[in-house]
Amino acid sequence: MKSALILVLCLFIGVAISAQEEVQSCADLKGSKSLGAGIKTLTPIEESEANKYDVHFYQLDLNMSNLNTDVSGTAFIHAKTIDNLDSVVLELFPTLIISEIRLNGVSTPYNRTNSVLKIPINESANFSFIIEVDYSGTPPNPGSNPFGGSGVTNAYAASMSDRITWTVSCPFLAHEWFPCKQILKDKADSSSVNITVPSTCKVGSNGVLENVVDLGNGTTRYEWKERNPILYYLICATIAPYTEYSVYAHPTQMPGDSVLIQNYIYGNTSTLPSITAQCDLVPSFLELYSDLYGLYPFSNEKYGQCVAPLGGGMEHQTMTTIGVFEKKITAHELAHSWWGDDIGIASFSDVWLSEGFATYSEYLMLENMYPSEKAALMSGWHNSVKTVYGGSIWFTDTLDIARIYNSRLTYKKGASIIHTLRHIVNNDNLFFQTLRDFQIQFHDSVAIGLDLKNTFEVATGIDLTNFFQEWYFGEGFPIYDSRWNAMGTNLVLEITHTASMSSVTPTFTNPLEIKFSRSGLSDTTIRFDINSNSNQFFIENIGLVTAVVSIDPNNWIINNAGIPVNDPTFVAYAELSEDTKDNEISIFPNPTENQISINMINQGNYILNVFDPKGRMILTENFKDNYFLNIENFSSGSYLFEVISEKNSEQISRRIIKK
Repeated sequence: MKSALILVLCLFIGVAISAQEEVQSCADLKGSKSLGAGIKTLTPIEESEANKYDVHFYQLDLNMSNLNTDVSGTAFIHAKTIDNLDSVVLELFPTLIISEIRLNGVSTPYNRTNSVLKIPINESANFSFIIEVDYSGTPPNPGSNPFGGSGVTNAYAASMSDRITWTVSCPFLAHEWFPCKQILKDKADSSSVNITVPSTCKVGSNGVLENVVDLGNGTTRYEWKERNPILYYLICATIAPYTEYSVYAHPTQMPGDSVLIQNYIYGNTSTLPSITAQCDLVPSFLELYSDLYGLYPFSNEKYGQCVAPLGGGMEHQTMTTIGVFEKKITAHELAHSWWGDDIGIASFSDVWLSEGFATYSEYLMLENMYPSEKAALMSGWHNSVKTVYGGSIWFTDTLDIARIYNSRLTYKKGASIIHTLRHIVNNDNLFFQTLRDFQIQFHDSVAIGLDLKNTFEVATGIDLTNFFQEWYFGEGFPIYDSRWNAMGTNLVLEITHTASMSSVTPTFTNPLEIKFSRSGLSDTTIRFDINSNSNQFFIENIGLVTAVVSIDPNNWIINNAGIPVNDPTFVAYAELSEDTKDNEISIFPNPTENQISINMINQGNYILNVFDPKGRMILTENFKDNYFLNIENFSSGSYLFEVISEKNSEQISRRIIKK
């Protein structure tokens, strides 16, 4: 979302700003203390009353200008009662003056206490109604708003040599410019934004521009219609003397058709080339995310960008407000179309579903289009997370804006654990198919983090309880150590770890990769399943290991690691002594990518049982003496091969590593 929000009144220079640090600063700005404390004004009782009706449609017919933040006009709220309802509860900032409120076309009395409006209705369930509010005034600016923030901002843009007015309503600022119900679980089915402005200006907003009406008095009305469900804070308006620059995306799911990318940008010759170059990247980003997550959710409308002098971007549905044109910021805001817009968040406690996935989408863009840049981005995220030992992604204080948009936890740790989840699934086809399934399941709706957990568990068969407990609800990260001993071509290995916040999350049970150097052979990376703070492994026929090169070489996990220790005295491994006692069996190669040969010293009939990394039996076969098995379709990891003699029921086990 908002790779930034605190509306920095900077002079936009219209060039691609270098990357990682700028994206981070945007998140930091959005969560900065300048935004103030939580500004939701409803009491629990009032919120309970507001939940007794469902908003279907917002229509804003307003007068605005690029010269100031003044607003006047009428807001229409179409809704339906869910339960017996005494009063329609709305929020509207107290500095905005109400001239009249009508219920189903009839002027009605109302009660107003600060920002809370109560309009008596006294109806039972399934009653449809329309509230009309005529109002005018000046929304608060960041300095005058006692809660901090600003729903409407006006600033001078040097690159345009003119002023711009724009709205940003997250998380609870929508009521600063229109009356609304600021409850996440109630998505409006659609919205309409009709703004009358000086004829020198254009207005950017949600959905499709259905009409531009010259009113003949130096003003023009722009009529935008959003036909998809929308959260209250994603409704927007941006007003300036823009130049329009449009390009088109061609997702593979729309053969012969296209998605309009409609950009309202600064038109002066000094900045136009750099901005259009960045706009030209958007179609390839939209096509990529359509392949990864499913077709762009608003392909029946458009994707747009409105330039404004803010330090980052805000993912208003189908029309991002953006101040910094840099490929990761552009990709981040676009990715919100799937994560945060189409699938909204049911609670700000789970803002990870929006910001974490939008941030991880930056990495996926680099991975697919600029692969040389991806490692530095992930390392930067991990290093940022580790600057403080504690802190969880999930939190309870949903009125603390600084915590909602915490750069370290919500954005960077949020993105990093999605990468870890991908590692746990260990199958990119399955991982991305599950994300596409999740998009289908919660299309046009809202979700929480545990909804994603359930979807992945059903799709993969993996129990993610530990993952979510350790990485989502838990705090800290693992600190790994290892010792090893090469015994000919066999290896014994011990992996131990402590935790940075052991009092909260003492153990991390995610799989771990280790890279080994071997004499006369290429380096090899093996995946190990970790189930405690100390695990030992015996690896047969790996070759002569000369060094443990690195722990987590592909940076799947936020962690610190000590220097691996070569310990020639380390032999006391139970499975090793069990495996070598009779030399009755040879299983090779180990590790392997696709084929396993099992040779028995003694002739006879045997039963082979194979157990996956989670301890589940996945194969049982009868064989004689020698046996060949293709495990090419097995996921990477550590498997237990159990061989039982039918003659005397003796059992021999081997741990096999599938690379």
